[in-house]
Amino acid sequence: MNHVLGQRHFHDMGKLMLAFVMVWAYFNFSQFLIIWSGNIPEETAWYLTRIEGPWLWVGWALVILHFAFTFLILLQQDFKRKPRLLASIALFILLMRFVDYFFLIGPTPRINPEGATSFLSWLDIVAPLAIGGIWMWYFLGQLQARPLVPVMDPFYERAVEHGKGH
Repeated sequence: MNHVLGQRHFHDMGKLMLAFVMVWAYFNFSQFLIIWSGNIPEETAWYLTRIEGPWLWVGWALVILHFAFTFLILLQQDFKRKPRLLASIALFILLMRFVDYFFLIGPTPRINPEGATSFLSWLDIVAPLAIGGIWMWYFLGQLQARPLVPVMDPFYERAVEHGKGH
């Protein structure tokens, strides 16, 4: 793949990741603003549990790390042209997506001996790893059976030349 993928391909992937991070922030903030300004008790209760106690810190961590940090990193042009750095920020974004999903699901009332409304279970960590592991096993098995590049595509040469630009 070294002779196929160039710096511009990675730069394009970085721009796409930046766009997805901005869309994620836009959707979450607009949802918060609409529900909060509607002031319907059935809907605002969902946010009330997430803006107090330890969930407030998780929410701020999502704003700072999942949006602000990745946004500022992905604005840098040099960062987007280095495959290893781009892969590391992609893994970081994936990790923050798991935190975001836990933030969406975690504060729901659960029955436990301590009487707390939420807690971190070992299944909260193992389930995504198990499902992701099964998916990765299947994906890598299918990947070995297929070519990585579309060699019969009439636009293949132009796509390779696009990546080798400055």
